[in-house]
Amino acid sequence: MVAYWSMILSVSGMYTMYIINIGFSATEISTAVTIYVFFGMLGQNLIGYLADRFKCVKKILLFSISTGIIISVGLMLARQNWQVFVAIALWAVFVYGTFPLSEAWCIGFLKAGNQQNKFGSIRGLGSIGYGVSGVLIGLLLQSFGWSLYYWCIMASVILAMISVLMLTDIRDVAFYKGGGKGAAESGNISFKETFKETIKIKPLRSMIIIVFIYMFVVKGVYSYLGVLVSDFGGGPLSLGFTYFFDATPEVVTFFLTARLMSKYHSRWLILVAFILQIIRLSLILIFNSSLSIMLLGILSGFAYGLIATAYKTYIYELAPEKYKISCISLSESIIGLSGVISVTVFGFIITKFSVFAAISTGLAIDVIAVLFIIKDLYNKRQQDMERLRNRFEC
Repeated sequence: MVAYWSMILSVSGMYTMYIINIGFSATEISTAVTIYVFFGMLGQNLIGYLADRFKCVKKILLFSISTGIIISVGLMLARQNWQVFVAIALWAVFVYGTFPLSEAWCIGFLKAGNQQNKFGSIRGLGSIGYGVSGVLIGLLLQSFGWSLYYWCIMASVILAMISVLMLTDIRDVAFYKGGGKGAAESGNISFKETFKETIKIKPLRSMIIIVFIYMFVVKGVYSYLGVLVSDFGGGPLSLGFTYFFDATPEVVTFFLTARLMSKYHSRWLILVAFILQIIRLSLILIFNSSLSIMLLGILSGFAYGLIATAYKTYIYELAPEKYKISCISLSESIIGLSGVISVTVFGFIITKFSVFAAISTGLAIDVIAVLFIIKDLYNKRQQDMERLRNRFEC
């Protein structure tokens, strides 16, 4: 997890500031972000399907991650903007698209030992890698310039490949053994079949919608973080520290979420995540500086740690045994669609209006979502009380 998320940060966290540095216009930056999010969504679904279909998680991860070396060379040799767009799209599909599979792999190992509740603490180590690599890469770029960027990507990819090679293939821990006929036929699934099985589970459908709204705002702001920091006068080191302060608190909440989930329903944890994001966006509007963006990443980190563990394990448990990986990948793809829409919307707002207007829009959406979640929790509580009264009367 440390090596994997360090690799993800090398492009996902830095490419917006990189393309600003090489002279992309505001419209081209918005296009690049939209390409990245859209192709990342396609990659998640494709790679999840291939893992279920061919039952070779390790080989698929290794092959997908290895393409990062070719992509880094492609970026180094790129001389036209469309070539950079292609490199970004390929990274999104083959490298970033593997993250649901990497997490399903982790959960699968833990499930074999009946230790799913440890997923948060292990995933938290990935946040350490993400945050520390942000500072390290930012420091290197600040000190030696963007000509070093391609080598940073390549080194992070090689490190991730070595970490995958050190692990046992997922089939050795009975990841695909759901039992019975369904498990035996897991290689014959289709996208249509997975989609039908996913949407007919009401709690799963509801959870996807809630997280969709949350990610719409987060992706809209987060995808342009390099632009925000740059507009407020920050450089690659400031951006690196922003990711550090954003990712480090995730470690705390990833470790605590397992305990919290034993006491509170996932929706309560998600409500807290929304409230933290509202506070963060409000304070950014008030202080309006790169330092505020950097430090307030702490609130975002706490929020993400809560919501990520809550919804990912919830979806994994609700998914039919035959569709575990495909269901997680499909859910992530639907949630990822919010990013495709939001980066277009937020990109338009930033280009035509201002960063201030974009953040204000995200804040308004979060406030409305919180009101709906509170109403839903209140209705559920009333229903539970009514059932208790009826049981008592009987």
